[in-house]
Amino acid sequence: MTYCELCRCDLAPGNVSRWCAECALIVGQRLGVVVDERWRDHPDGEHVVSERGRVARLLRVDTAHRYPRVSVGGEKRYVHHIVAEAWHGPRPEGLLVLHHDDDPLNPRAENLRWGSPKENAADARRNRIKTKAGRD
Repeated sequence: MTYCELCRCDLAPGNVSRWCAECALIVGQRLGVVVDERWRDHPDGEHVVSERGRVARLLRVDTAHRYPRVSVGGEKRYVHHIVAEAWHGPRPEGLLVLHHDDDPLNPRAENLRWGSPKENAADARRNRIKTKAGRD
């Protein structure tokens, strides 16, 4: 068995790096160090595979609604909720995921934040004014 050089946990079978996935993520986020890992599509069209031996399943995005959704564990989840939870932490009680630009098709982490319904309404007013000004 091989161990992560940083936290000494057991490395997953097939992990060819010296760090576990969690340590690589923490180093990348906290220190701003880019941990190179290249990914390629698998011929089955449903997975991507990293050069380090990690495999991820691609989720089909349901775009039939205003906000794109995916099915995770049999439960439909909005993409912007998943991104916000991953990048901004668990959803605080009573708050919503707000899109800075009010574009439901823009779930990038830097475009999302937790906010109140009042803040959401203020964003909508601000973005409507910007949109109208851009059309004149």
